[in-house]
Amino acid sequence: MNIKKLFSRIRLPQTGAVYGIVGLIICFTLMSDKFFTVANFDNIIHQAAVICIIAMCSFQAVLTRQMDLSVGGIAGFCGVIAVQMFNEGMSLALVYLLCIAVGLMFGLFNGILSGYTKISPFIITLGTMGIAESLGMVISGGTVRASSEAFTLLDTGKLWIIPIPAIIVLVLYLVLSFVLKTRPYGIKLYAVGGREESAWASGINVKKIKMSVFINNGMLSAVAGLLLASRLNSANPSQGIGLELDGICGAVLGGTALTGGRGSIWGALLGALALSILRNGLNMIGLSSALQMMVIGFILILILTIDVLRRGEE
Repeated sequence: MNIKKLFSRIRLPQTGAVYGIVGLIICFTLMSDKFFTVANFDNIIHQAAVICIIAMCSFQAVLTRQMDLSVGGIAGFCGVIAVQMFNEGMSLALVYLLCIAVGLMFGLFNGILSGYTKISPFIITLGTMGIAESLGMVISGGTVRASSEAFTLLDTGKLWIIPIPAIIVLVLYLVLSFVLKTRPYGIKLYAVGGREESAWASGINVKKIKMSVFINNGMLSAVAGLLLASRLNSANPSQGIGLELDGICGAVLGGTALTGGRGSIWGALLGALALSILRNGLNMIGLSSALQMMVIGFILILILTIDVLRRGEE
């Protein structure tokens, strides 16, 4: 399948996130003359890249009726070991590969326990989140800073005029969209989330599918951690904590059903972008962190309510 045909398959879902993005841009443009600028939108792209990747993780977990709370902890841990390996003279390419391998191992750990035991994924990934953060603290002792600005290449680099973080996000979403729409694996993901008993009856190995979701999420979390550490030129074991909630909000805001089996990966992208624009706009108008959480919660509930009413759901 060529690129043209792949793009022709993309249909951006009409979710509350679409209206949220438009409404937020108009609102913050009126409230701040610095919001609707090229510099600020470039800033939003870099900030949103991490949330967009985490939203992809949450989308896969929620789609299959699971929950992955470990993504932020894994991202923070991978960021820490990436900075430390770079400071010891390792090449960036090798650093990236090793970090993704570490993320894969965390994902495999989550996947085996979630897929082959009766322990709730919520509990498993909550524990993994704590393990990853604690390991990062033991290894680093706190915040570690990269020894050279070269570490920021993943964030500051561009292909022509397009930031590398935007390219990474777009490629990842295109690949997952292609898999979900055209490959048997994508059909199995929706089947497992829709009705697990029917999936078993149709010959789908539900345990392997569930395990694969966490393996995917582990590697994606590592990529998010690398982007975050690159943007800050430093890493802290706790800097990824909270990203899991942003990811869930983005996925659900984009129309992914918490009951599983229904949702669009492009909807998750739109939801993550809406959340990123909201956070950026609140910072632009100088709202305190304490009030930001309250405003974000209220707006998210409002947008979701409008979306539910528009779709005629109860």
